[in-house]
Amino acid sequence: MFEHVNWIAVIGAAIAGFAINAIWYGPLFGARWARLIGVDPNAPGGPPLAPILAVNMVMNLVGATALAVLVTAFPQDAATAAFVGALVWVASGLVLKLNDLTFARRPVGLFYIDSIGHLVTLVVMAVIVSTFRI
Repeated sequence: MFEHVNWIAVIGAAIAGFAINAIWYGPLFGARWARLIGVDPNAPGGPPLAPILAVNMVMNLVGATALAVLVTAFPQDAATAAFVGALVWVASGLVLKLNDLTFARRPVGLFYIDSIGHLVTLVVMAVIVSTFRI
């Protein structure tokens, strides 16, 4: 199952996902996202950042590994890999975020920021692990 996984590509995809998240929830949408979840980004204190970043990196490694296994079932091309990443998003991220929107009554803006960020991350990671698979 893991024989076609390029572990260096998995690490690279996880780092790319981490970077996308840093940009997405930083300069691109960080202030708006913080307002939507009710957090003042300028307030002192708050949760320690190191554990949050560590969990994010581990989850990116898990996601990149899963994508690496999935894309080996398909031809090795970027368009197919992007499609697989988008399908994973539809089956997981979109469904979960729509549930947050409808049942937890999260703001619509938060739905867009989180779900589209998740889509971009999964597509980029899928393309990386597919392009550099063994």
